[in-house]
Amino acid sequence: MNVLFIPFRVLKLPVRSVNSYLSNCNRGAFGIPKTHVKLFFSDNKKSKPKNSTDCESMRQEYKPQVPEYFNFASDVLDKWSDMEKNGSRGSNPALWWLNQRGQEMKWSFQDLALYSKKVANILSDACNLQLTDRVIVVLPLIPEWWLLNVACMRTGTVLIPGTSQLTTKDILYRLQASNAKCIITNDVLADSVEAVMSQCPSLKAKMIISHKYRKGWINFHDLYRYKFKNLQHCVSAGEPINPEAMTIWKEQTGLDIYEGYGQTETVLICATFKGMKIKPGSMGKPTPSLNVQIIDENCNVVPPGMEGDIAIDVKSAKPFGFISRYIDQPERTAASLRGDYYLTGDRGRMDEDGYVWFMGRADDIILSSGYRIGPFEVENALIEHPAVAESAVVSSPDPIRGEVVKAFVILTPNFTSHDPDKLIKELQEHVKKTTAPYKYPRKIEFVKELPKTISGKIRRIELRKKEWESVKS
Repeated sequence: MNVLFIPFRVLKLPVRSVNSYLSNCNRGAFGIPKTHVKLFFSDNKKSKPKNSTDCESMRQEYKPQVPEYFNFASDVLDKWSDMEKNGSRGSNPALWWLNQRGQEMKWSFQDLALYSKKVANILSDACNLQLTDRVIVVLPLIPEWWLLNVACMRTGTVLIPGTSQLTTKDILYRLQASNAKCIITNDVLADSVEAVMSQCPSLKAKMIISHKYRKGWINFHDLYRYKFKNLQHCVSAGEPINPEAMTIWKEQTGLDIYEGYGQTETVLICATFKGMKIKPGSMGKPTPSLNVQIIDENCNVVPPGMEGDIAIDVKSAKPFGFISRYIDQPERTAASLRGDYYLTGDRGRMDEDGYVWFMGRADDIILSSGYRIGPFEVENALIEHPAVAESAVVSSPDPIRGEVVKAFVILTPNFTSHDPDKLIKELQEHVKKTTAPYKYPRKIEFVKELPKTISGKIRRIELRKKEWESVKS
């Protein structure tokens, strides 16, 4: 398709007062008055990235200079594009992408700047999107995904990302709840969008990433393919990685996995930063910008090693990057605060070195005969046995102990034909030897699959609900 070019000006929004600024702005996406911008970084060819072995010193040095107006696309990407063009920046790519079929693509900063401006023009003209209009993007991690992210920054449109595993019902809910004016997806979900669009009066434009023509859709253009070279640094987030998996990864790749922990509401909370000692199973240390503590129900900071709620001190003001509230959910917003702390909803402990260890979601913790047992502790022990491919641990009702540990286990192929009763006893003894004996699963059920979210996280709540509803029936 032809790319539509219009005179291009970059949107810059006040970092600290986006809402008030937007309410006073003209709706035209490119009708924003030019404003002097203090750059978010300094030009220093001699500066080198620093590894951190001392979290406290890093905290002291963390003094971000937050400008009044900032737009990543113009103030960082375009700046680096200019530096690359005039030779003051190296030739490292801005985006280097590879998929499982061997397709590869590499873009320089100049490429990414140019292509994202073209996409911004398409969003504003072909899709008729204006400042603050909402755009749902449901795509796998293909290069166009990054282009659309940057293009939305340029136009001031609000990007709402979604996983490719969304169902038709999921798409309908998101379209109606967000009043999105445009949706961008691929062939996989196009039928689902068409099935619900009649119920979504706000939806005015549909864009598809496809090599095929589809009536009623704006077709996004393909870009170039390049080659990917090597892997240098590995990070992980979402759920804690089992130490056994980290060991295997290191053996196969020669690289460590640096774990991080965050939430949609907060972004990064803890991480094992490059240069820090890796403690397998730990989420690392709090980021320099946050005062993360483990607290009890009375907001008291608990001693090292003691379990409590993972919380963030927000006494003076919510840290930069936090959500302001849950839209139209005042009760949920209020429930996320306890005294001077924001509650993550997760349980954990902090060791004497300041590393944070995840115990589980607050509602996943198992209380058995007065003991508090985190599901990950038991799952980590189980996965070390060769018979276990995957497991999920939840509470199960017990007339004597109140509740006990139950494990749902997917067996590896070599053990599916073994005697189940003997295998249960073997796994129980294995857990007793691997972790504290009182944590062993008194109940084990072998299953072929586990319920998961669309992002791949185990839905323990479904398994727990199944266990406790069996008592009622």
